Amino acid sequence: LRLIRFANGTRLTLKQTPIREDRIAFTLAVDGGDLMNTREAPLQVALVDSLALGGLGRHSQDELSSVLAGRSVGFGLASATDVFTTSGNTTKRDLALQMQVLAALLTDPGYRPEGEERFRKGIDNYFATLDSTPGRALGTALGAILSDNDPRFTLQPKDAFFALDYAKLQAAIGDRLAKGAIELALAGDFDEGEAIAAVAATFGALPAREAEFVPREEARIRSFTATRGPRVITHKGEADQALMQWTWPTTDDSDLAETLRLGLLARVARIALTEKLREELGQAYSPSAGASNSRQYRDYGTFTLSVSVDVAQADATRAAVEAVLTALRDAPPSADMIERARRPLLEEYDNALKDLGGWISLAARAQSDPERIDRWFAAPDVIRAITPAQLQATAAKWLGSGAAVEVAVVPAAR
Repeated sequence: LRLIRFANGTRLTLKQTPIREDRIAFTLAVDGGDLMNTREAPLQVALVDSLALGGLGRHSQDELSSVLAGRSVGFGLASATDVFTTSGNTTKRDLALQMQVLAALLTDPGYRPEGEERFRKGIDNYFATLDSTPGRALGTALGAILSDNDPRFTLQPKDAFFALDYAKLQAAIGDRLAKGAIELALAGDFDEGEAIAAVAATFGALPAREAEFVPREEARIRSFTATRGPRVITHKGEADQALMQWTWPTTDDSDLAETLRLGLLARVARIALTEKLREELGQAYSPSAGASNSRQYRDYGTFTLSVSVDVAQADATRAAVEAVLTALRDAPPSADMIERARRPLLEEYDNALKDLGGWISLAARAQSDPERIDRWFAAPDVIRAITPAQLQATAAKWLGSGAAVEVAVVPAAR
């Protein structure tokens, strides 16, 4: 990776690779993100994802569509947890134009009324389908359940979304777009000199930016509910469908080895639960399991198991899950089970840098968070060293009986 810093503070990371001929992946991070939301203003940056609907100062979105027709140029911005970001792919011919468009979105967003109108057109339909399937119903309710209704993680009322407008958004993020720290990464088939020139003429030519991303430490505090045990919510989908999910609190990803142990344990749990459900219920259910150790919220993480089942088999499914968890807590998983879980994980690492997606993910925050790269290359050896006893200890530590929030999503009364 080639690391460059312009006089105005813009950071640029370059990775030349011919993996895909004439394709260039890019990612842009600008200081901001969901950490700017507060309990008092939980939707403060919600409209960022629709900023592009307002076009640019000089061109409406419709005009931009015509101007950019036939070009490999993306246009948009989204709010991630700790930054405003956009990413995509372009070509050598269109790289300079892509940089111009992205820089213009920061320096001259259109904030046109038609953008607000387009955003509002989707609100009614969105709220009308919140419980249309078990998955939608769970996604709607889970944030509030796990956070004890912290407004930052709880779906706000429909009226609150209708009240959003570009004037409030501009007041909230205007100074971030004007002076917030910028980190840009390019990976792919490009000429370094041309790439540097394209960035120098756009982001590098902006007024001085802040040197670092604002940490917003107070906003990084996120709690997990102390109320454990079963919850029931309803959906309006198929009358025989149910969804069951268990969520345990864990920790953040500051300890690489613990993060990887939890990730491998999730894969072992998925395999064991799949076999248990097929053996006991005779159904080809495909449960999911995952561990998410936050890099943004301090001491926060989750371990999740979920299963979509026939509503008549909910009790049997709950018993099967508890049996699998008890086995994982009480005894080390077999070497064969661990290998079945570990092999595809290691293959993902082996294959990651064979495509632009892997390289751009490494380059994305290479300068503001260089530890990510060291951790990525260290991970395979740590994964290979994980023992059955360590996985048992991890399960016993985090997946205690009665320690999970269990949510059952069942059909609403017809």
